[in-house]
Amino acid sequence: MSDTRTVAIRIPAAAPAVLVVAAACLLASATISVAADTPAKPHVQTAKPAAGFGTMVVPDLRKQAFVFAKGMLEDEGYAWRVVGKVHGYAANIVVSQTPVPGTRVVDTGSPLIKLELSRSSRYPQAGAPEDTAPYSATAIRLAGHASR
Repeated sequence: MSDTRTVAIRIPAAAPAVLVVAAACLLASATISVAADTPAKPHVQTAKPAAGFGTMVVPDLRKQAFVFAKGMLEDEGYAWRVVGKVHGYAANIVVSQTPVPGTRVVDTGSPLIKLELSRSSRYPQAGAPEDTAPYSATAIRLAGHASR
């Protein structure tokens, strides 16, 4: 009989702790849900000079999923635009780019890289495509050439 009384006493004593843990879990899941629904603000970062002051080297994005290619460009300080018939859906694949990989360009702020994509048949094309960077592009100037 004393075991039943001990259990009955422990349950009300543990209730505040259980409520605190439940509230913390609810708050954490709500925070994650809100974060997942909120689009990230563009983070424009000036690329570090690759060869000499103020130059950048265009990365090779061919055969990359569009979602990864645009992330790489934004991380390195480039703007981007999708050209051609296929739009900027996450799973589409980069088939060509302008300028070509390895081109040295002057850091003009957000040099524009143009991407041509092929449609991925593995995933549906749902939602609105992203065909341009979320910030303004600047002109491409090849490094080592006189300005026009």
